[in-house]
Amino acid sequence: MIVRDCGADMGYHDVQCLSHTFRGNDSACVANGFECSDIPRECDTSHHRSMFRVEHGRCVLYGKYHIQITMTDRRRRCLSSSDARFIEKALAIQDVDPRDARSLGYTARILTIATLPHRAQPGDHYERTNGGYRLIVQAMPGAGLPFGSYPRLLLSWLSTEIVRTRRRELELGPSMAQFLKSLGLHTSGGRGCGASAGKPHSAGTIIRMRRQIVSLFGSRFILHNIARRHEGVELLPIGDGVELWWNAEVGPSPVFPSVIRVSEPFYEHVLRGPVPVDMRALRAIKRSPLALDMYTWLTHRNFVMRNGGRAATKIAWSALQMQFGADYPLDSRGRADFKKAFYLAYRRVKAVYPAASLRDEGDAVTLVPSMPHVRPRRCSTHSQ
Repeated sequence: MIVRDCGADMGYHDVQCLSHTFRGNDSACVANGFECSDIPRECDTSHHRSMFRVEHGRCVLYGKYHIQITMTDRRRRCLSSSDARFIEKALAIQDVDPRDARSLGYTARILTIATLPHRAQPGDHYERTNGGYRLIVQAMPGAGLPFGSYPRLLLSWLSTEIVRTRRRELELGPSMAQFLKSLGLHTSGGRGCGASAGKPHSAGTIIRMRRQIVSLFGSRFILHNIARRHEGVELLPIGDGVELWWNAEVGPSPVFPSVIRVSEPFYEHVLRGPVPVDMRALRAIKRSPLALDMYTWLTHRNFVMRNGGRAATKIAWSALQMQFGADYPLDSRGRADFKKAFYLAYRRVKAVYPAASLRDEGDAVTLVPSMPHVRPRRCSTHSQ
């Protein structure tokens, strides 16, 4: 939440904040020439969408990009409770280095190359392409393909534990409920939580996580790479085995801990090139599989570009859709829907990772070199 005092009198006072200049009095707020009324409104200024409001002589920016300072109870009413919580989380992420917050994590490089389905998919076979790379996922019959946020969060947790412990056998914790909480997920056990009479009952988070663990560990990942003078195939089963113990409802811990044994190929794949991430960022954007994909992709690409001294990279929308748009048809309507979803996810990513920068070029997007989200220790800075 950025709140800048514009003064008690009627005169305008210019305030510089990152890429925007704000001018405000007790009745109006002007940002780069866009005047916003007392009612919250979205303004688009050079591809930076932000929300502005005037409150008691203050020009208030509470957009998805530049977040700093606190909120009073009165200002909280301008946002939904979920948005307010999201902003508070983004504030904390920007204020404290992930190492100091003990939230330094890692994810597997395979998640930065191509993405899993966002929603449930029919069949047992799935493919995504990214340039010369092709990700193929073959599901265990009857278990379905892994999809949504849960397998993404689980793969990040597995990668983090592999780097931290250098072990292939990992315990999920004393209970499935505590494991879910460690991922920032609410816990609910059996079916019917919150369901209305006469309507279908939905599975609780414990059951959904269990299904996704079985689906993920029952699947085989194949990474096919075709380059100008090289072709390679990497077989990546995620695990050798899994033993899950849980209670149908949230309650006492089971007698035995749940144990996961990652496969040797996946273990080696992670250790060859773990992608540093801030686990607080993953927990903050966990509701959007697309935002999770975008966050890991952006911080990894920025790390590669910065270390390799590469200039800005232009990526066609068609290529982005092949990499990220698992649920959108490859036609003009599908492209338009994908672009809308892409920018909605990008706004959430920018809140937790403000340094990330994309520029829309019409038929393509330019990735502007920026600092990776988890900076090397010598480059880490703290907000004052």
